[in-house]
Amino acid sequence: MNVPMALSVRGRETFSDDRAMGVDAALSIIPGVMVSSRAGAGDVRLTIRGFGARGSGDRSNAATVRGVKVLLDGIPETEPDGRTTFDLIDISSVERVEVFRTNASTLFGNASGGVINFSTVRSFEQPFISGGTLAGEFGLRRLSVEMGTRLSSSSLQASFSKTELDGWRSNSASSQQQATVSLNALLGESTNLRVFTSGATNAFSIPGALTQAQFDADPSQANPAYLARRERRRNLSGRIAFDLTTPLAEGRSLNIVGFVTPKVLQRSERGTFRDFNRYHVGAGSVYRWTPSNRGLLNSLLFGIDGAYQDGSILFYNLVGGERGDSLRTNKREGAATWGAFAKAEVAVVDRILLTGGLRFDHQQYIAEDYAAGVKKTVVREELNLDHFTPSVALLYRPAERVSLYAAMSGGLESPAFNEVDPPPGVVNPLLNQVLKPMTSTTYEFGIKGWLEPGVAALEQLVYSASAFTIHINDEIVPYNGGAYFFSAGVSNRSGLEASLDARFSFGCTWQSALTLLKGTYETYTNDLGNFSGNAAPGIPDMTWNNKFRWESQWGFSASFTVHTTSSYVADDANIFFVPSATVLSAAVCYQLKLGSSVLDITTGVQNLTDTKYAASAFINPSGGAFLEPGLPRNVYGGIQFRIDL
Repeated sequence: MNVPMALSVRGRETFSDDRAMGVDAALSIIPGVMVSSRAGAGDVRLTIRGFGARGSGDRSNAATVRGVKVLLDGIPETEPDGRTTFDLIDISSVERVEVFRTNASTLFGNASGGVINFSTVRSFEQPFISGGTLAGEFGLRRLSVEMGTRLSSSSLQASFSKTELDGWRSNSASSQQQATVSLNALLGESTNLRVFTSGATNAFSIPGALTQAQFDADPSQANPAYLARRERRRNLSGRIAFDLTTPLAEGRSLNIVGFVTPKVLQRSERGTFRDFNRYHVGAGSVYRWTPSNRGLLNSLLFGIDGAYQDGSILFYNLVGGERGDSLRTNKREGAATWGAFAKAEVAVVDRILLTGGLRFDHQQYIAEDYAAGVKKTVVREELNLDHFTPSVALLYRPAERVSLYAAMSGGLESPAFNEVDPPPGVVNPLLNQVLKPMTSTTYEFGIKGWLEPGVAALEQLVYSASAFTIHINDEIVPYNGGAYFFSAGVSNRSGLEASLDARFSFGCTWQSALTLLKGTYETYTNDLGNFSGNAAPGIPDMTWNNKFRWESQWGFSASFTVHTTSSYVADDANIFFVPSATVLSAAVCYQLKLGSSVLDITTGVQNLTDTKYAASAFINPSGGAFLEPGLPRNVYGGIQFRIDL
């Protein structure tokens, strides 16, 4: 209630009855967020207020998200160039999700679309063990185990999951294994240390996009070129991280985080077989001062953070979908980012808070190209980008259960590394020296609060609404299916978001999230034409998601969800249109409690009416293939248990 920005929070109970293959299960009933599984597995398309839309395309790196900062237990998963994979996020162990749905770059840097924090830390007083299995159509198989124990003033958690899917489209099978161990320790009276270790393997095939004719004829087919090349990815990644918070003096505290994430990646993409070896390291620190005798100043924050990723890339020829013996490219790619910020909160008068912040960011890209089999550097290039990002907000609490706010916040989105590749025809350079970082300014007004009317069976009503306009300079857009990227002048987005969580006395709840959003190019011209005034691709005018749930006193519950998305364009010229769709799903659960043990049985049906729809779309496609079909009707069921020891 005291955060002057659009913020949504979801607990595990809101998506525990879902098929839950990826993070889309936890984010589907949040305004401003458009999320969908691209092939029914963990590869999701995710946008917030339209940011990240370009991350869906022929050359946009499948299973990555742009424009949104993603944290796992407060530790960055987003790479220094702004790309994020969800390999280490096990949705079966996520307890809570926090979504900042607005420009948060003043605090978090490269995050125009907002910030998502997935928390896996569970609060428990006694040791427990839980586990479960899930099975469904198209070869869905999932096994998960989690346990926790107390160690004096510390707690230890561990989890493991294995998920496999044969796939419903050709060339769409996937498999994933994830393991985590976390320690939460109280050192002394008030110093808290959290240590996280995790590892994951993720392998998935990529069916690609279809033309409208192919989609109409048989949505289960794969794109012929993708099928012939057996396009796929295999990621092996791990992470060791820590988060330390300690008091310095009365009202003063220091938080320090650090992490190391090694990665080994393999790709069959666009006619080449690719081997990547990367390491991603980062650290940050925040100093907080909260005066004990709060007068005008409520709090003051100072912070610094930085991250660096580097590694080798080897491109081989592709023979029958496998790596050949001809090394075509031997190169190194490195990206670094660091930033410093300050934020102050001032109590202007009673019930009115003024917040202001400023951040500086530096982004660096490094590329080296070697002759195959030779260690001597042939070409080396660097690209450096700097930017200041301000924010200011005013929050008014007219009553205990109501917050009103007005905010102006700046956004920064640096291009991803594959987006700084030079245009075709440029001799020698490895990096696009004319591509600029995308900057944006959001102007927003909002209200949030809750009621407990106690009339007409309505026990509680939690609500929020925000109206905003976003002015964007140098929007980064893909050209010709992502052959290269460039800056596209000026664009604008305006919208309205509203959420409603209602609880009724007879065991029913209703969650609703409505987004109205209009994205438009104001000035944008390239050699293909003048697109000024056209709709920005990948942004529906309307999404409306609802979930109804009934829970009885005898352990039975049932839920019904409705996801509606309006039609939207998939290209700058506004020629390709993704059709509107409404997808219905339902689930029935039974919970049995036996002493300290709990058994949950769930069965559900996704896409009840077997609607043919596009879950995602390639932006500015080449060759007319732009539709990625969504899952047809499918049935799933699972058993979950928990025993307190």
